[in-house]
Amino acid sequence: MPLPHARYIVLEHEGVWKINLDNRYYGPFPTQAAAVESATGTARKASEGGYPASVMLMQGSAFETLWTSVAQPTASE
Repeated sequence: MPLPHARYIVLEHEGVWKINLDNRYYGPFPTQAAAVESATGTARKASEGGYPASVMLMQGSAFETLWTSVAQPTASE
């Protein structure tokens, strides 16, 4: 059985930058960059432990993938 995908979502919440993982908030962080750096470091560790992991930036209702350990399909796939 595959391990669950760890999705670290960086977002501005209640006026500060936080990381959401499994509907729990971590932080606050002084800047978006600090939150992204923390999320990416933690996601890399999760990936090294065998978990598929991604860091996403949430802006409004849109998500941008900033880092992922999951292979992305190419246009030819």
